[in-house]
Amino acid sequence: MHAEYRRRGMLIPDTADIIAVKGKTATKAIIKGKKYKGAIVVEPVPGVHFNVAVMDFASLYPSIIKVWNLGYQTILCQHDECRNNKVPDTPHWVCTKKHALESLLIGSLRDLRVAWYKPKSKDKTLGKELRSWYDVIQSALKVILNASYGVFGAETFDLYCPPVAEATAAVGRHSITMIMNKAKELGIDVIYGDTDSVFLKNPSEQQMSELAHWSEAELKMGLDVDKTYRYAVFSSRKKNYLGIFPDGSVDVKGLTGKKKHIPKFIKDAFDQMKERLGKVKSPAEFEATKRDIKGIVLDCYTRLRRREWKSLDELAFHVVMGEHVKAYTKTTPQHVKAAMILEKNGRELKAGDLISFVKVTKEPHVKPVELASNSEIDVDKYVGYLHSTFDQVLDALGLEFDEIIGLTRLERFM
Repeated sequence: MHAEYRRRGMLIPDTADIIAVKGKTATKAIIKGKKYKGAIVVEPVPGVHFNVAVMDFASLYPSIIKVWNLGYQTILCQHDECRNNKVPDTPHWVCTKKHALESLLIGSLRDLRVAWYKPKSKDKTLGKELRSWYDVIQSALKVILNASYGVFGAETFDLYCPPVAEATAAVGRHSITMIMNKAKELGIDVIYGDTDSVFLKNPSEQQMSELAHWSEAELKMGLDVDKTYRYAVFSSRKKNYLGIFPDGSVDVKGLTGKKKHIPKFIKDAFDQMKERLGKVKSPAEFEATKRDIKGIVLDCYTRLRRREWKSLDELAFHVVMGEHVKAYTKTTPQHVKAAMILEKNGRELKAGDLISFVKVTKEPHVKPVELASNSEIDVDKYVGYLHSTFDQVLDALGLEFDEIIGLTRLERFM
């Protein structure tokens, strides 16, 4: 940005100058600690949905910055005649007389990625090495473009301008809402929406084509089919779902079982469930699958209660030390507590070391795996992890963890 300003002989303003003229944000953040209202996430329709297509905007926020001509120069400009060019859901307006340099630069990078580098990275007529080269560039551009919206709301950015970030998020909310309304108008069931994506149940090729053309014509933004699922499983939680691709592979989003630090004992059971779900090809097969999943959960629970693990390594949590042990002064995470025990036993540790620990019954309730014994393991804690790992998927399948393991309603209450 600075290089382009200098090339054009333009003055580079101070952050304080921009804030003095453009002011701060006008919308109220929904998430505590944020400065303004962010992206929209629509409540999912819980349950199992077959034939799901996910359509998303190509580089949503960079596209908005380009199409809406957003930049500190153009937001809340001084021209009276531009005041009608309002940003939805905000009191802001955008200049119609001149282009913002930020918009031109970000828009150009966005077009290069979407129209050239990304298609080339998937072009099977090119050699594997050349495709890989294109993929590296499109990935690098994606990182820069994804940051191009957030920096306008970051006080450390030289051209910090909160109304630009706020306007970008507002147009994003407006765009996804418009797309969802149009999809319903076309007779498509919308089962979920998140930031830049809509999940459509059983849409026809014609319906998706019409939706894409409408987006291009009305919103001036491309809308493409990102992926299709044979079926998708939604819990009532946002940003938590599981999708099965046509080839049977499983796409897990936001679920606890996907997380790397989960103990192998529990993760193996979660992977068993994923594999079983991947074999389902029709709604009719689902009842048998649900029985199998109940069996997987019950077996894992029973083996935990009976302490039937092969070794403590199966129960270990693995977390990397972000800093040296002594740097943790305000809070002491569990892996740091385990690291402190290792240091007392003569082990030298540094940032970047992997700490493997298990949950135990006595203070401080964690212990390095190499120093722990079977009798110390806090089985109740692991049952809790098993519950939280499976609960998100069981909820969508209409199953309850407590019922699977045989707890009565009174026992659950107690």
